[in-house]
Amino acid sequence: MEQSLFHIPRKWIGAFIGLICSLLLIFLGFWKAVFVLLCVGLGFLIGQRLDTEGEQSISEFFGRLFPSH
Repeated sequence: MEQSLFHIPRKWIGAFIGLICSLLLIFLGFWKAVFVLLCVGLGFLIGQRLDTEGEQSISEFFGRLFPSH
């Protein structure tokens, strides 16, 4: 198992995510917190896809996502 300088145990990452989710629920309410989490997840997926496909402009990405007829 490789150790790096920024190795953080998964249990602490999970605890931090739980803390963030609970604070969102307290301050925003259920549906607003769900919306925020969905937007963060969608942004993560779009960024991950752009990273794995190499140098590609955002307009090309959205052009493939929403093709014009």
